[in-house]
Amino acid sequence: MRFALFLLVVLAIVGIAMGLPTRVAIEQHEGDLFHMIDAGLRLQAGEIPHLDFMTPLGILSIAPMALFLSLGFAGGKAALLSNLLVAMLITPVLWWVGQTRMEGKMRFFFGASMLILVSALTYGGGSVSTSLSMYYNRWSWAVVFILLVAILWRAPEGEKPYKLGLLTGIGLSLLALTKMTFFIAFAPPIAIMLVVQRRYRVAGIASLVGGIVLIATTLAFGPAFWVSYAQDLFQVAFNSQRSQPGENLLAVFSAPRFLAGTASIVAAIIWLRKTGQEQMGLFLLLLLPAFAFTTWQNWGNDPKWLFLVGLVVVAKLRVVSRAREQGVIIATIAFVALAPTMTTLTVSLPRGVFAEWERFGRIVDAGPISDIWLVKDRLNSADVIMPALGLEGDTPERVFLGAEIPNCRVYDGLVRLAVAYAQQIARRPEAAGAGIFLADLVNIMPLISDQRRLKGGAPWYYGGDSGFADMDFVVIPKCPMNADARDKAMDALEASDVQLELVEETPQMFLFAVNRPQ
Repeated sequence: MRFALFLLVVLAIVGIAMGLPTRVAIEQHEGDLFHMIDAGLRLQAGEIPHLDFMTPLGILSIAPMALFLSLGFAGGKAALLSNLLVAMLITPVLWWVGQTRMEGKMRFFFGASMLILVSALTYGGGSVSTSLSMYYNRWSWAVVFILLVAILWRAPEGEKPYKLGLLTGIGLSLLALTKMTFFIAFAPPIAIMLVVQRRYRVAGIASLVGGIVLIATTLAFGPAFWVSYAQDLFQVAFNSQRSQPGENLLAVFSAPRFLAGTASIVAAIIWLRKTGQEQMGLFLLLLLPAFAFTTWQNWGNDPKWLFLVGLVVVAKLRVVSRAREQGVIIATIAFVALAPTMTTLTVSLPRGVFAEWERFGRIVDAGPISDIWLVKDRLNSADVIMPALGLEGDTPERVFLGAEIPNCRVYDGLVRLAVAYAQQIARRPEAAGAGIFLADLVNIMPLISDQRRLKGGAPWYYGGDSGFADMDFVVIPKCPMNADARDKAMDALEASDVQLELVEETPQMFLFAVNRPQ
């Protein structure tokens, strides 16, 4: 009863942090939030991810946003309420896992940490800036931790296999339909762990649940849904500047800022095996590639897996009879290495309620992002970064359909540039309600103007010709947010059969009209 009441109190605090604000203050990663709002609007309008627009994210990462947008909330509030919805849904599961697997204060620590994880207003890391970005990664990590605690910790005597089987099948299905890379990373080691533990019935029930979800999804969206999902994943993995959003794979464990965490998991594996916990040590070793892959693939390379390492060692301190001091040191190292992330996640909750609003400015007065306020330093800046001329390795200026494309990019200018593009295009009567393709990383013009979203387009440009068939105009930025995205877009445009005509040049862009056969 005490644990249940504790979870409800924490959930109530989350509810206040998510429900009280009527506007949302964003300090970084606004493009990621705009991307999810765009995707949510598409889903709300009846478009299906992968089939109707390109995204490597699963439909469940978008569905909560789409739900609250459909209820009339603006994008910022929809994101907050999405966090709250996920927190509410996992609370009963947290109670069951904590009550049946853990003892004493550990279950309270676990439950509070998971609720904070799914509802934080930042991705993690060491910055206290709010962003509401990449929340699907936090949700997925929470599902992973719940599954691993349920599997790795001893179940009570007489527990029916169907309970863990249902949890495992549903959890893995949620990962597959939220962010597939988590499923790819953790499904194999989870399956192996169940087999090693001889939990064949649990594995069978989990497989049955997964099969039911697979069939239901296929019946709802057709077999092409999975084919298109795979194509989107391959496009991002092999042809996108977003395939590795951070350090390289080796650096995720060897870079100086990761060394303490790496040392803790290696030490934990050795300590577990030397203290008679060979199977748990083997399982941690088995999970190491999954930890590495997901950390490498997620922006910021935040080693959230350290939470499980510390938790495992603390749990085993109760049962080992020797080397307890070493275990305490190992757990301390893991939690200290994780401390910046957990502190950042925790303090982000009140920052949404007690924002210093004089530091922020409203982006637009109406529309789906009207309740999002961006820190003025980012709202008003568009600093141009130019290469030093004459140095070896400088990329020469490119000529695209007669337009000389400068070799430069913009830093922190997403909103200011998008407003400039939209205002300049709006002066052309024939551009009213037109579909605009922006040769850059993310196009927010449909969120701040009457420009429509491109059918078959992508909220975030991952390369290829997504949206080409529906566009009326093409904007080639003179100084883009991401030069690689601009180059890939120009390459795709040149390789396509789209006929373009330069109709306007401004200080910020080249505007091309699409000439289609009558």
